[in-house]
Amino acid sequence: MDTAVIRQFLDYFQDFLHLCQLENWPNNDTTEAELKNAFLISKHIEKCMDRFHKNEIIDEFLSLLHSNEETSSTFLKTCLGDPPKYILKKIINSNAKVSQIDVGFQLFLQLFSEKRLEDSLTALMLEAASKETLLRNLTQEIPKDKVVAFKSQILLFELHKCENTKNIVSEMLINSNQDVIDSLISCLLNKEVKYSNTVTSIASVFKEVMLSRNHSNQSFWKSLFKVDDKHFIQLCLDHTHLFKLIVISLVDCSKLLRENMSSEYFYIDITYSQLVSVVQRICSNDNLRTEFLNIVNDDPFWLDMTL
Repeated sequence: MDTAVIRQFLDYFQDFLHLCQLENWPNNDTTEAELKNAFLISKHIEKCMDRFHKNEIIDEFLSLLHSNEETSSTFLKTCLGDPPKYILKKIINSNAKVSQIDVGFQLFLQLFSEKRLEDSLTALMLEAASKETLLRNLTQEIPKDKVVAFKSQILLFELHKCENTKNIVSEMLINSNQDVIDSLISCLLNKEVKYSNTVTSIASVFKEVMLSRNHSNQSFWKSLFKVDDKHFIQLCLDHTHLFKLIVISLVDCSKLLRENMSSEYFYIDITYSQLVSVVQRICSNDNLRTEFLNIVNDDPFWLDMTL
């Protein structure tokens, strides 16, 4: 390779490394064009690194770069291992306002892909000192199911490290909101072997809450019945013991509604139309419909709902 070309490569890489080392970048004065340019540079750096790997000259180039740059070899590998992710990390960890971080996410989506953004955010979340920052600033450009999957993956990782998983999940379910229930149910649908014990613990807590029939758990049931169809149906299929408890709870609700009793102190606050909606969602799956009718003993009350 010509000396001038090598010098050009070195200068380009050094400019990128200097950007990576800037302490106050980005900031509130950083423009969208500057953020985009940083990602474009990182994209080009990544392509160069791939070319060096294919030509089996990566070690020589890094050694040459290291000799011309007052940085540790560890920093070089971290910064150049995944250049776009490193720029994304700088944006997230900066003191820039939320709108700047949103712009960074949107630019990453435009220049790379939704899958890569999700993978990068997951990796960064596991590294980040402040995990809440990412979750709070996730852009609305990412579909809700992707955000839920991302959050649940992080939650599983954290719960997996804990010895008191059940206690933590129990605390989460106290006055739980929709986000909490969505994330926990996504956790329950995880099939990775390494998380099997954690998933079992979460399911155990769900079972305890369902069996308690406590008025204080109204928010749990309300959120559970609002989980999107795909996840709700899969929950019922994957965790049949929970499905049976859900059906039993619906039977309890039907008794309340048939007798025109107040639900003020009941453990589930549900209207007749909401009850019908839940039953119809269940019966949209043939296997669940059959099991549902078996549990309710083909009571005529349910027949119109299950057709």
